[in-house]
Amino acid sequence: MLKTEKLTLKKEKNEILKEITLEIPRGRTTLLLGKSGSGKTTLLRCLAQLEKPTSGAITYEGTPLSTKTRKQKAQLIGFVAQSYPLFPHMTALDNCAHPLKSVYRLPKELALDKARQMLDRFSLGCYCKAFPSTLSGGQQQRVALARALLLDPAFLLFDEPTSALDPENTELLTEMIQERCQEGKAVVIASQDMVFASKVVDIAYFLEKGRCCEEFDLRKTKQLNSESKLKEFLFL
Repeated sequence: MLKTEKLTLKKEKNEILKEITLEIPRGRTTLLLGKSGSGKTTLLRCLAQLEKPTSGAITYEGTPLSTKTRKQKAQLIGFVAQSYPLFPHMTALDNCAHPLKSVYRLPKELALDKARQMLDRFSLGCYCKAFPSTLSGGQQQRVALARALLLDPAFLLFDEPTSALDPENTELLTEMIQERCQEGKAVVIASQDMVFASKVVDIAYFLEKGRCCEEFDLRKTKQLNSESKLKEFLFL
């Protein structure tokens, strides 16, 4: 279980996150929903240890996440940013194989083989030798998704993962998310793609102006009440 407790982040005079407390269980998909500027991306970045909160705590099984080593963090949490940053000097294949070699110390050929297989799943096998600058936005996003999935972290965080995907690859991503949850892994998604969100929703948190205003758990509640702010985001 990954938890945040009264997580607060201030930048200059702005309070970006305001005492957010939530739980992210394994084996389930957690959605972060809300309008632009609500704090979804910042919360993901805090969970991924890319932003340091002003106060509050992020823990895994009761242990502060900040005490983990770099390798432990990489094995525990993966993050795919909306900008899907790839190494510009590496091919698509090397972008995917590099973390396997650096984090898991896999032999080069084994890492490359695993990377080819994942790129094939995203219909990118013919682009193995392509550099990011020669790929379209959708292709770059698929490479970034493939790289994150290859590391197989316990918690995989996505920021707007379908923003550049076509319907076919969006469906593939949906299937992969479901597979991960069946394997006991967790997926956390910040998204404004409500068609996609409605297909993968399990647990949802609604953020507004940096605060967590509403929680929804599909296993506990099948329908949202008429006052729910989540109703405009989910087709439930």
